[in-house]
This record gives sequence, structure tokens and C-alpha cells, in this order.
Amino acid sequence: MDGLAPPVMQRAKGQIDFHKDGQTVKQLYQSGCSKLILPKTYGKMTEAVMLNTAGGITGGDRLDISIVAEFCDIVVTSQTAERLYKSSTDAAMMAINLRADNAACLHWLPQETIMFDGAELDRTIRLDMSADSKCLLAETIILGREAMGETIHHCHFTDNWRLYRDGTLFHAESAWLNADIADVMAASAGGNGAKSLTTILYAGSDAEQLAGNVRAIIDDSPSFIAASCWNEKFIIRLASASVAHARLEINRLLCALRQQPMPRVWQV
Repeated sequence: MDGLAPPVMQRAKGQIDFHKDGQTVKQLYQSGCSKLILPKTYGKMTEAVMLNTAGGITGGDRLDISIVAEFCDIVVTSQTAERLYKSSTDAAMMAINLRADNAACLHWLPQETIMFDGAELDRTIRLDMSADSKCLLAETIILGREAMGETIHHCHFTDNWRLYRDGTLFHAESAWLNADIADVMAASAGGNGAKSLTTILYAGSDAEQLAGNVRAIIDDSPSFIAASCWNEKFIIRLASASVAHARLEINRLLCALRQQPMPRVWQV
């Protein structure tokens, strides 16, 4: 009716604040659509599994995740792939803050993020680690559902990583996908037909040694992979036109770097 303000769409908000010190859970706060469960496992690392009860992320949503690990080995993953749906308002916001202190080993390994046409997300990832800690981060973006033959024509995605060791910035990067990206991803000088984009980063005193563990996998890979190792940091970039093949390769790479199986919630 004339004179009535348009309805305000409901938006999802979620927060996770988790702190593990040795065998003790010092903090476990969760609110809104974000949940964290600690399944009973028998592996080398404690597993923490994140859930988004909203079923996905769309414009106006806000997720804040804080993970702190001290004197422990922990892997944080997600129950399933996250989905970025078409936005009809402001971009969704996701802030991820990770901290590893006192010889902790922290693995941030969420399953892939699937982007739908028209999705909008601004994401930041910050890591603060001590020099005696070890961290492994992996993030994968999938542009459309391969089985449905989807092509992403328009999206907005920013991804800013800032990593600190003993308070000193040792890695910074920013990714930006915006507007009509179909031509960019199809161009040989752009995505070269890639549907899956992955960044894997390992930081620790044994980075050079672990880099040697995955050289054979990289050399035999049918995907486009680049790897660099310097200053106790090892980075792998992977781009693949086949989402299914990329997931198998990511699993092999991460298992070689972790020197143990992937979390049980991962399905290959």
C-alpha cells in the first residue's frame, strides 16, 4: 500500500567464541545461527565442527568466529560446504579471528564455500600465532554448482588475510571478485576456466620439510597448482575446472601436510 515502508527482511547473525587451553575448554560461547560441537574422536587432534543453522549466507548476514588454541592440537572444520546465496541488500560480513599460542597446533580447515550467482560477501581472516606454534589454513571457493551446470555471472567477494607471528605481520593478501566475472574466469589470462579456487597456507618451523612431502602430489596434479616456501611459510594455490577432481587433490595435499587423515565430517 502507498505510504508503507518496505518490510525489513530477517537476517542471520551468528557468533562463536572458543578457547581451548591444553585439555581444558576455557570458553565456549555460541549465539544465533552459529554453533560449535566437539565430537568424540580418537585422532591426534581435537576436532571442532562449526554449523550454520541458517542453511547458508545471504546479504546482510553477519558471522563472527574467534578460535584460540594454547598448549593443544586442534582442527576446526565445518559440518558441510557453506553456501553463499544471491543478495538483495548489503553484502554479508564474516570475520574470522584465530590465535595459536604456547606451542599450539591449529588447523583451520572448513569445507568449501559454494558461491551462487549474485552472492555478496566481505570476509576477513586474521591469525595471531606465537613463534613456537604451527598453523595450517585452507579455504576453497567454488563458483557455482558443477552438477547443475551453473555459471556465475555476477558476484561480490572480498577476502582479506592478515597473519602475524609474535605480533609481526608475516603474510598479507587480498582477493577481490566483483561484477561480471564469467569472462574473467573463462579467459586464459584469468581463471582459465577454473570453477574451484583454493589457498592452502602452512606456517611453522618445519614448513620447508612439509613442503617436500607434497612436491610429488603437485607435480602429478592435473590442476593448475603453484607452490612457494620461504621464511617458515608454505603456500599452495590451486585452480581447477573440475570441482570433484580438485576436492580429491585438496584432500591429498592436506593429508600430506597434516600427516594424518582429514576430519571425519569431510566427505570425499
